[in-house]
Formats: sequence, structure tokens, C-alpha cells
Amino acid sequence: MTPPTPRLPAPPRLSRVVLSPLEHAELESEAIYRRRLVIGSALAQTSLHAVAFESCVFRDVDLTGVCWERLRLVDVRFEGGDLSGARFPEAGLERVSFSGCRMLGTHWPGARLRQVEFQRVQAPLSLWYRVDGRQVHWQQSDLAEASFLEAKLPGAVFRGCKLERTDFLGAALAGADVRASELTGVRLGLREVAGLVIEPVQLLALAHLLGVQVQALAETTP
Repeated sequence: MTPPTPRLPAPPRLSRVVLSPLEHAELESEAIYRRRLVIGSALAQTSLHAVAFESCVFRDVDLTGVCWERLRLVDVRFEGGDLSGARFPEAGLERVSFSGCRMLGTHWPGARLRQVEFQRVQAPLSLWYRVDGRQVHWQQSDLAEASFLEAKLPGAVFRGCKLERTDFLGAALAGADVRASELTGVRLGLREVAGLVIEPVQLLALAHLLGVQVQALAETTP
């Protein structure tokens, strides 16, 4: 049976939005920022609580090591930038896109993701513990050794991604599509494999989950 075509996440609603610059000094906890543009700001190591961004663009921003608790993003686009080592516990994202970002070891524990897209993201060793996602797509991204432990990602798409030694144990992945992705050493149990959409060539990478050995039969001379 042909799997259903996954629905692409809706892009951030920014086409008719006029953005005004946001300076580092303006940022504070429990604030809401609307229609703002953040360019090249060095926000590394900052700590914020319950801050919200609506209809905003982050362009080449340094967010390394930040701790923004209960962050809320609606109609936000990240263009490049570095989020390595950043922590966003219990974040809420809706219609958000990340393109060309570096996210080495970024933490998103308990995040709620709705219509979120990651394109060409470098996110090895990132942590997505117990994220709750709907219409989440990763495209051409490096998620090697990332952890999606106990995540809820039904119907998620990982297209052309590096999933080497990525941990999906305990995750809900019914209908998730991992075609064209590298699955060497991926950590999945039988429950997580059920309902996955894969290509025939990927069966070899998952054979160990069934406790079977795949071995070609040597040709013998009649």
C-alpha cells in the first residue's frame, strides 16, 4: 500500500509583515515581541523566562548557550545562526522554520511543536526528550546521536537526514517517514518501528531489530 503524502508544515505568516529591528538591550523576561527583526545580535549565554516572539525573523543570530524557559514562538523564521548548547525547556512553537542553523547539543525537553520545519540544520547530539510534535519536518539535516526519547512524533518526516545512532526509544512514531535518511546504528525497538515508512534499501539497517542476520549465500559450483 502506498503511504499517504505527508502534509508540509504551513510556513510562518510573514509575507506582508513589516519588521522593525530588535536590540539586545530590549530583551526581558515575560515580554512579548511582535513583528521584530533580530540580525547578528550576540545573545549568547542569556537567560529569559516566558518570553514570546510573534511574526519575527532571527537572522544569523548567536544564541549559543542561552537558557530561555517556556519560550513561545508563533510565525517565526530562523535564517542561519548558532543555537548550539542552547536550552529551551517547555517551549511552544507554531509555524516556525529553521534554515541553515547550527544546533549542536541544543535541548528542547518537553517542547510542543506544531507545523515546524528544519532545513539543512546541523543538530548532532541534540535533545528532544518528550517533545510533542504535529506536522514536523526535518530536511537534509544532521541528527546523528540526537535523542528523541519518549517523543510524540506521529507522521513526522525525516527526509535525507543523518540519523546515525539517533535514539528513538520510547517514541511514538506511527506514520513517521524516514525515507532517504541514513539509519546506521539508529536506536529503535519493535514498538517504534511499527508504522514507520521506509525504503526497501533501509531494511538492512533495521534487520538487527528483528534478531535476524542478513547474509548473502555464497555461490557454489554445480
